[in-house]
Amino acid sequence: MPVGEVTITLEDIATLSGLPIDGEAVIVDVPDREWSETCTRLLGHAPNDISGGVVRISWLREHFNNLPPNASSEITGQFARAYALSLMGFMLFPDRTEATVHLQYLLLLENWRTVGG
Repeated sequence: MPVGEVTITLEDIATLSGLPIDGEAVIVDVPDREWSETCTRLLGHAPNDISGGVVRISWLREHFNNLPPNASSEITGQFARAYALSLMGFMLFPDRTEATVHLQYLLLLENWRTVGG
């Protein structure tokens, strides 16, 4: 194929990531929200500098790098959410800085029963 005629498709993402592309549509309704409270509720704590509903991916990696031994299911869930959120910001939905991720995606990880759908 000539240069410039290659594009990444949804099927490419499904093949590379193993994520399903069939199922319910993903819709995130983001009304005005207190992101610090949402972050604390779903991750256990929040950064001091949440601006515009985004967090730095480096903050996620710094605070959720090593899961403590014998961690409770709640803490394991928080670490799993942080890991998935960093992947969303770095690989699936990068912004132009490639350094931050919007916390709207964290709302998708609130209920583990619905994540795979």
